[in-house]
Amino acid sequence: MNVTNPYAFLPLKSDRVELTALESSDMPYLRSFFQDMASLYYYIPTTARPINLLQLEKLLADWNDGLESFVFAVRHDGRLIGLVNVDGLDWANSHAEIGIALTSEDARGQGLAMEALQLLMQYAYCELGLHRLWARIIEDNKPSVKLFERLGFTSEGALKEHIYRHGHYRDMLIFGHLRKDSSSCQE
Repeated sequence: MNVTNPYAFLPLKSDRVELTALESSDMPYLRSFFQDMASLYYYIPTTARPINLLQLEKLLADWNDGLESFVFAVRHDGRLIGLVNVDGLDWANSHAEIGIALTSEDARGQGLAMEALQLLMQYAYCELGLHRLWARIIEDNKPSVKLFERLGFTSEGALKEHIYRHGHYRDMLIFGHLRKDSSSCQE
């Protein structure tokens, strides 16, 4: 952390991505992602179904209550490419779940998700002061497993046959990360 300016990491920006407030003007760009069942297969840990614009606005308002949950737009060159979220903040125990969805297919496979999650982790540890972050990943989502492992998350187990997709039950993998294992907030 920059001692002369402890907020030097704000705004949430790296060389290629920026985490900003989600705007109502972003909704049309997100709508196609939330209509695509193939994308929702791994992203929604509940019943996957196409979501219309009104449902999307309500869902994102719930996910972005500003108290226990925050959603940020992920932007690359000023263009919306996805979402990251901090969810279920447990202030007493100092932990929260984090997640990501690159909603723009052409943004995938370029390391942008990693940069966005690094910014989110820095925010969670340095600004929110959290001790632990965790993530849920549906077992078949190998790119997400690899991404979180590269970020230093370790497997903490699985909720067996927790998600039902295409006639089969899938395990929900749980990954965790501790602030002490991060280079964020080091003075």
